[in-house]
Amino acid sequence: MTILDYFEGRFPDTSPLLPRGLHDRVQVRDLVNIIAIDTQPTTNSRIVQRVKGIRESTEDRDKFVKQTFTDGFQAYESLLVKQGGEGTYSFGDTVSMADVVLVPTVDQALLYRMDLDFVPNLKRIHSTLKKLEAFKATDWRNQGDTPEKFRVQDA
Repeated sequence: MTILDYFEGRFPDTSPLLPRGLHDRVQVRDLVNIIAIDTQPTTNSRIVQRVKGIRESTEDRDKFVKQTFTDGFQAYESLLVKQGGEGTYSFGDTVSMADVVLVPTVDQALLYRMDLDFVPNLKRIHSTLKKLEAFKATDWRNQGDTPEKFRVQDA
């Protein structure tokens, strides 16, 4: 988050990730916080491995992770609906900071074979974002240090 805030402050007119209006900025930050503070930290591999180690069960680990994603995604979906839920992206028709944090977290949930039908707006937004070149290029599966077995295969 710090680097996104830095870029936002340093280059405010180059593809801004936050709207100009204070009320709109707060709404985007609410979405960001659901993912960056509530959902992602508790589903990162370090925490997930601790859960598995404490419970000595892959099944318990997966239940924990899926419930955490479910709670976070339902909260995100609720805000999307409250805001109208009809924009192309998380906040209207411009990619925002909320979208930047959403995509990798949904990608992680999909690794656990999460079915996103319970959050139709989030699912639609994620699908739309994944088609954008910027999101394709920055996908972790396209990076030079990604192990071969995880790399995106050309179709």
